[in-house]
Amino acid sequence: MSQLSGTDVLAELAVRTDRVRIPVWTVAVAGLTVLIASSYSTIYPTAQSRQARAELIASPAATALAGPGYGLDDYTLGAMVANEIAGMTMVAVAIMSVLLVTRHLRTEEETGRTELVRAGVVGRYAGITAGLISAALANVFVALLLVIGLLAVGLPPAGSLNMSAGVLVVGLVFTALSALASQFTEHARTASGAGICAITVAYLLRALGDVQQGHSGSLLTWVSPIGWSQATRAYVDERWWPLLIGLVAAALTVLGAYAAIGRRDVGAGLLPPRGGRAEATTRLNGVAALATRQQRGQILPWGVGVFALSLPIGSLGRQIGDFIDQDPDLAQLLPGGAAAAADGAFALYLVFLVVMAAMYAVGAVVSIRSEESSGRAEEALATPVSRARWLGGQLAVTAAAAVAIAAAAGVGMGITAAFTLSDAGALGRLIGAALNTVPAVLLIVGLCAAVYGLVPRALVPRALPVLWAYVGYVLVAGMFGEVLPGWFGLLSPFHYTPALPAESFSATPLVVLLILAAALFAAGITGFQRRDVGR
Repeated sequence: MSQLSGTDVLAELAVRTDRVRIPVWTVAVAGLTVLIASSYSTIYPTAQSRQARAELIASPAATALAGPGYGLDDYTLGAMVANEIAGMTMVAVAIMSVLLVTRHLRTEEETGRTELVRAGVVGRYAGITAGLISAALANVFVALLLVIGLLAVGLPPAGSLNMSAGVLVVGLVFTALSALASQFTEHARTASGAGICAITVAYLLRALGDVQQGHSGSLLTWVSPIGWSQATRAYVDERWWPLLIGLVAAALTVLGAYAAIGRRDVGAGLLPPRGGRAEATTRLNGVAALATRQQRGQILPWGVGVFALSLPIGSLGRQIGDFIDQDPDLAQLLPGGAAAAADGAFALYLVFLVVMAAMYAVGAVVSIRSEESSGRAEEALATPVSRARWLGGQLAVTAAAAVAIAAAAGVGMGITAAFTLSDAGALGRLIGAALNTVPAVLLIVGLCAAVYGLVPRALVPRALPVLWAYVGYVLVAGMFGEVLPGWFGLLSPFHYTPALPAESFSATPLVVLLILAAALFAAGITGFQRRDVGR
């Protein structure tokens, strides 16, 4: 029997399993990018307005946040899209790739399905190959739809193809990295956390390298997959050779993943789990304590990533004010108008950062489902632990971590804003603004809880992509609500929260959101109590 026997069948099964997930990811990632590109043509219709924007992007803080900033001397719409949107799109496809690969590799082993499949005429490398094929197809579809969308906006073909190829290469690199990470641990939660951590490290290396050396990039830039793809200089003077670095790195990493499979047992990891104590310490005495221990591999990467992104955003305060002074018409796009330009920009960026806390929550609820499907939940419930206590403890940790990640965004922005604006009060205002978004975040966590409790079998194959699509919708509605029709954001909880610190505080919508969130939490726990465990 060949080591690849059964690959075609498993690949077909993987694609079929992802028949909802891949289209939703594709439309969400590519559609969001194209929507932002289209809005830029409306927001910055003249060369003068784009050149004013170029001066803002040239600042070190903007460089750390977005990228090296190519073509700033003649800031075309294409260069604006490549400099300001491509980096976030690359991060999105990297997250997509990590989640897809972990789902097909480590989750299948953790639940025992891989062992059942391997009992048939299936080669050792068939499973990993099928998972890589499915993830690679998802990245190809994102790139194709992105090319079509950018061309539809009216951007040049060469630059559109170059930028889309860069996004594709980043996705392939993190597909390979996730496949390799899945070989080291026994748990999908740890593997996905390692993948998110790798994305955070790659983004930080790119940011530090670009700030140090600007357009040429330093050594730090050239060890980051995101740096390789941004170095193609899309829409300026397209370069293709940096993409070869990514392709070679992806190929070598995949070979490493294949080699690792031959050195471990099915269901095990290359790194053996550490032996535990005979009796749990007080730190693990309880459902919430255990859930915190289990989820820390996800909490730390998301928290550190959000905090790191918030630092350069806060330092943009003074540049944003100067930018609005050069083009006052753009103040209409910010909450609070020209009188509070910096605070309005902070409010929009805060939505972007806080939505990442919601992304963590979606992944955490999927982990709760994994605890149930693997049988560990039944073992916990066999002890004197009620269903309500077990699920309530898990959800409490998820909600608390999401709130902490949101608060980290306010702390990071507040520290650098206070320093840049010479205003010590900015720290308190931005922390308060971050906490103001907590009811909206809890509503999204409650929605995930309701899906888990009421329709658990639909969570992974069907409802999960819809949840991710909803999170993407919330991001678009929160960031671009001023240029979209008023009805577009009605289903977003952030549509009803005051845009602090630019607007005045109002407690009524926050109380309503908290009540709705509590109702969703109660629905999820009630549904879990009334259904069979593992169904």
